[in-house]
Amino acid sequence: MGSSKKKLLKKACHERRQLECVFKLIFDYVIHADLANTHGLFADRLRELQPLTAVCHTWRQATLPLFYQSAVCSIKELPWMDNKTGSTSHKELIRDAKHRVPSYTQRSNIGLIIGGNNEHYVRKLSIELRGDVTPDASVSVLSELGFDSTKWQGIEKLRISHSHGSILRNPTYSSESISRLNLFLLHALPNLTSVKYSSADDRRYYSEFPLDGLLASTLSRLKEVKLVSGLIPDMGSSAFLPGLVALTLRCPILSDGAHLPMVFAETLESLHMGFSAADTIWSRFYKPSKKRKLTFKRLKTLVLEYMEPADAKLKTSSEPKPISLYDDCYYASSESSSVYSGTTLIHADSDLPMFDDDEETLLDPDSPTRLMFYKQQEISRDWPMFPKLKKLSVSKYPDAIAQILQHFTVERISHISIRDVSRGWYNVNATSVVGLSSLHMHISPHGIGSKRDEYRYQAWINRLFSVTSDMTSLQLNAPTSIPISLPDVIGLTRLTLLSFSFRIDLGTIPNLLSRLPFLQQLAIHVHPWSSWSNRSYGLFEHGDYEMLAHIPALSRSLQSLIAYVGLESSASYEQSDGESRDEPMVVERELSWLLARVPSLKLFKTEEWTSHAIRECIDDLMSYESIAPHVKHLPGIEISVWKY
Repeated sequence: MGSSKKKLLKKACHERRQLECVFKLIFDYVIHADLANTHGLFADRLRELQPLTAVCHTWRQATLPLFYQSAVCSIKELPWMDNKTGSTSHKELIRDAKHRVPSYTQRSNIGLIIGGNNEHYVRKLSIELRGDVTPDASVSVLSELGFDSTKWQGIEKLRISHSHGSILRNPTYSSESISRLNLFLLHALPNLTSVKYSSADDRRYYSEFPLDGLLASTLSRLKEVKLVSGLIPDMGSSAFLPGLVALTLRCPILSDGAHLPMVFAETLESLHMGFSAADTIWSRFYKPSKKRKLTFKRLKTLVLEYMEPADAKLKTSSEPKPISLYDDCYYASSESSSVYSGTTLIHADSDLPMFDDDEETLLDPDSPTRLMFYKQQEISRDWPMFPKLKKLSVSKYPDAIAQILQHFTVERISHISIRDVSRGWYNVNATSVVGLSSLHMHISPHGIGSKRDEYRYQAWINRLFSVTSDMTSLQLNAPTSIPISLPDVIGLTRLTLLSFSFRIDLGTIPNLLSRLPFLQQLAIHVHPWSSWSNRSYGLFEHGDYEMLAHIPALSRSLQSLIAYVGLESSASYEQSDGESRDEPMVVERELSWLLARVPSLKLFKTEEWTSHAIRECIDDLMSYESIAPHVKHLPGIEISVWKY
């Protein structure tokens, strides 16, 4: 083969790979999200993309493996009406529900796959069940589609989600029907390596965990197991998972975990457990030698969600969690030394009475009493080792958070998330963030119960922001009532994402923005009575904003700003006749000045009543001929409503 032909062939192969990459991005975006988020539109999305396969032979070869990589079946119970009267009276439905036979509608691409002999492309089966869909009904619908006419050798992943919704009758699916479903799936899917099951309310309808049989028969070859359920899975305590890479168990677990199979700890890369007995559950993980300490050699992600074990008494529910701004922000478009133990995330076992919480002792870093609580903790022998851990998440830990953090080498972990912590948060050493890439600290309503706690939190914030670190993402959430301010000296200068879900003093934001040159996304909960003009007295007078044309920009990197103010429509917002108030409040006007000083801003999101006031303020600013040329970006900012 000549050199010119080799070059042409190499170029064609390169273009083919590029085309495949482009199509993969398109399909991942349009179709292959989690089934629970598709809302039954999967078939419509397939039809929209089908013309891609008919453009030419090259496009067809590139798209077919993507087009048919997932077999999807969505089964939904049809609403029932009285055939005689058409009535859907609640009382009548409850009375007759026990005697009716449910009917279903289904949407699937399985017939399309089988009809075109494209079974060999399929790698995943996703089943979505909605309403009173029994195991026998699932088997019946899949059989009608011809799913059991062949063995799907290529399918390695099974995804099942079941949302029962409001079922009037109270069915309990029998063990026999559950067994038939398990046998059906075992016969059709001989090469499963991944099983994911999700249902928040299955405990009311199933007599046992619905996939026990399937799991027990495939454990030896499974690489991924993810179970979200209200039932206790029983996969066989004598079984063994030798090659498991990812395990998620968000379901009731007996405190000793005796009903779970043995997992080979050295193969796991991701572990997500929802339980409260972390000190005893480690006995279900296998290690090669009894003399050696249990070590998760490959584990990179560890999530521990603490909740009441299945064999413990139920406790009363706590207060609802406060609103978090981080999720909305997420979906919108040198090492420092310390005289303390700077390499440990904790100061001490904080559940013991430390000192009399007088403010002088609390805020004095040189206090001998305080120094005592920076000592290194003794590591418990009962806990395993995590030498490769990069992401750690702990939520709802019932005791002092220091008691669990002491088991980890924090300086080696890149991402740490601590959620719903109520005890001992003030002993988290702020200087330990030096090596982190991201930190999420969410304090529960029980964690800050007094003014003293709020002042303590302010002191912790000051220490945290003063540390020099390359951290890029920081999310802080605390139920404070007083406005929290930030220190003038900011050491976290590499932040690209910052979220505050506590009430922050608006007056600290200009200085913050000017000291964060890489910040792209910011979410804040502004205290409605805070003001930055109070800190810059005389800079702006009402109706006189000429200074905006002459003062420098605060940020040229920020693209998304979410600001929750909390000025609800009330007597203070509306006139007595119901008309909206004529003038924006001070905090709203100052927010518009803030937007005017961020020329890179593309998106601003706030609550509805504040968004109207901001638009009014922007129109007002643009009416000044001397100011408008300097704030040309303002009309182009997308202003949307933050829904909570």
